[in-house]
Amino acid sequence: MVEQTKSHSPAIVARAFGRLAAAAAAIAITLMAFTSIAAAHPRRCDNAHSSIASTPRALIRDAVVCLINKQRAVHHLPGLSANPRLDNSAQGWTDEMVRHRSFTHGADFAGRISAAGFDWSNAGENIAFGYQTPSQVVGGWMASTGHCQNILSPVFREVGTGVSDGVASRGSPGTWTQDFGLLMGEPPASGNDGPAAGCPYR
Repeated sequence: MVEQTKSHSPAIVARAFGRLAAAAAAIAITLMAFTSIAAAHPRRCDNAHSSIASTPRALIRDAVVCLINKQRAVHHLPGLSANPRLDNSAQGWTDEMVRHRSFTHGADFAGRISAAGFDWSNAGENIAFGYQTPSQVVGGWMASTGHCQNILSPVFREVGTGVSDGVASRGSPGTWTQDFGLLMGEPPASGNDGPAAGCPYR
């Protein structure tokens, strides 16, 4: 049996009045974006336990969004909507990590999100490697304070997902990025800070 290393890292960025503020392993960024909140929270997420090596990327993305929205529903938060620009940002960074065999948010993850055409007021990012299924990676993120706080943030309305069965670091296949955002001019999705304050959830 091959032991798989599993790792993940969160980041949050906020852009307000042209200044960036950083705090405790998270960078907060404010972005410009518009999204509708997903109204339905399905009981079962198709492909939640499907391998990234044998399942189309679009289905894996759908499963990850479904799983994080289930987590949000449990904690009385509105769901996030998948955004194709955030998908492009997240997939591009996932591919970059695999290409360079590196595991990092890079120098400016918020700039990457902006370059993808998502005009944000708030943005966040989770990355991970070594997970083979959507349920595994979401479980790993929910068990980590910063990643869980991104997933349960009351601010974000939209999300994008990137996934590869390639190796980002230390020979562990399975590389993931999830970018979160709130479009400029949009109000936060909720005022309920309680669930994020309770992170992590195992």
